[in-house]
Amino acid sequence: MALGKRFFAGFGAALFLVTSSALTIAVILSQSGGSNSNSTNTNAATSNSTTCPSGYDVADGTKLQGYTPQAAAIPHLEVADMQAGTGAVIKSGATVVACYVGALAKTGVVFDTSGAHGGPATFSLSSVIQGWQLGIPGMKVGGTRELLIPATLAYGSQKVGSIPANSDLVFYVLVLSTKG
Repeated sequence: MALGKRFFAGFGAALFLVTSSALTIAVILSQSGGSNSNSTNTNAATSNSTTCPSGYDVADGTKLQGYTPQAAAIPHLEVADMQAGTGAVIKSGATVVACYVGALAKTGVVFDTSGAHGGPATFSLSSVIQGWQLGIPGMKVGGTRELLIPATLAYGSQKVGSIPANSDLVFYVLVLSTKG
């Protein structure tokens, strides 16, 4: 009887070893790009597997096309729909999947794009700068919006990456989907 229990215990241990090894290999492959999913993280963003249209993948340091640099400081958030969407209305605090390009308002020099991170990014509006928290709600999915954001609603007196302290920002944002 003891031999049967030992055989059963050994068989169970071998089965556990094989299944846990297979699961570990699957997780490693999915995290290292062995699958088709893309899991690049940037700030509060994670990439999505779809692609952004042309213009959302420009190189950092280039000029934002179609934008006129602002010589004067931006006194308050300015929101302009470049193209109205036809989908769901984005609510405050929602999670959005979006393509974006961000530049310094004073010069129009690009400092970040979603294309630089592999495609659309997923953001919770409760975890981004105030300019986005206030400027994205009310958009409809499929729409493109220009946000002119004063430094007080961006990074304020902090230098962040290539963004100097006290910089007003401009973003072009295309929302692909929302939840929440």
